[in-house]
Order: sequence, then structure tokens, then C-alpha cells
Amino acid sequence: MVLAARIRDILFRVDRGGTWPLGPVIALETILGLIALFWGYVASLRYVLPWDAILTWSLTDWGLFAWRFACVMMVIAFLYPWGRFIAGKWAGIRFEGMCLDQYYEPTLKIDYVTFLETTPPKRKWFFFFAGFWTVLTSAALSVIGIILGQDYTALNPTVLLLIFEGYVVATGMSKATGGEMGHYNREKKIERAWKKKIEKEREHPDATG
Repeated sequence: MVLAARIRDILFRVDRGGTWPLGPVIALETILGLIALFWGYVASLRYVLPWDAILTWSLTDWGLFAWRFACVMMVIAFLYPWGRFIAGKWAGIRFEGMCLDQYYEPTLKIDYVTFLETTPPKRKWFFFFAGFWTVLTSAALSVIGIILGQDYTALNPTVLLLIFEGYVVATGMSKATGGEMGHYNREKKIERAWKKKIEKEREHPDATG
């Protein structure tokens, strides 16, 4: 297990480079996310967007919508690592630091030894929560927008994320393009094989002794 982790780490460094300290980077991303939230999105709510007359929006209205949408997406992106961090704490999976994912965006680099030591069911739900965290973040922004300014901008990414992640789970896509839900589907397959192996060992204990 340790050897496999070391080999994977070497290949990872060749492909995406090294890692950065977890604490400082996640703190920086959190600060940037809060700036995008309060000084970006919430501050823009002082200006009213007439959602009941969206077909008559002016260029200024569309510009304000674009700004709010960009701020919402920045908040989701900057706070995304917290989904993995919280799920990792629950599952007992540690992190080596921050790294670049397959799209070369900052994410938490999993400690492969503790990942392999975790049972497949926990690994499955680890990835599910990490992915669904983006929906939760967007939904929270929707509530904030509606309460503070009758704004529905954040509902757009909420719906889009629900559709995308729901599609990935429903189709069983396990490719990297499926994001965290793609990893969830992969671990679900591994979990099935793991359960079959356990059942076989229970039925034929002498064969595994």
C-alpha cells in the first residue's frame, strides 16, 4: 500500500507539479471567497434587478447580472476545497496539501495511504459530499440573495450544478470529466466488488484462511 502511494505520488508530481501548504492556501482561498461574497455579490444587492421584467432589461441590468453571476461562481470556486476538507475529516482521509486538479485548478491533494485504508463506502460518500458541496454553496448564496435583495442570480448555477451532477450520477459516468461525482461512481463500483468479496469470505471462510 505504501509503495503504491509513493509511485502514485511520483507520477502525480511529474504530471501536475508539487503541493503547497494546506493551511495558508485554504485560508487565502477562503478570504478571496469571502471578498467575492461580501464586497462583490452582497454589495451589488443595493442595486435592484427587476426579475419580473427580465425581457426588458437594459445593458446596465445585464451587466449587473453578469457581475453577480461572476461573483457567485468565484465564491463557489474559492470555497470548494472546504467540501473535500469536511468530508475528509469525517471519512478519516488526510491531505498532503493543495495541488492542481486535472483542470489545473487548486484542490486538496489526498494522502493516498489514508485513502486506501478507508473503506469503499466511506470513500464513496467522501467524493459525493465533496461534489455536492458546490450545490450547497450555490443554494446558500441563493437564499442570501433572495433574503437580502430579492435576487435570483445564484439559482442559475444551483440548477445547472444539480442537472450536471445528477446526470453524472444517473449515467454512472466515472471519467475525470465527471468531477467528484465521477469519482463517486468509480468508488461505487469498487464498493460492489468489495461487498461481494466480503460475502464470499463469509460463505467460504476456509478458502481465505
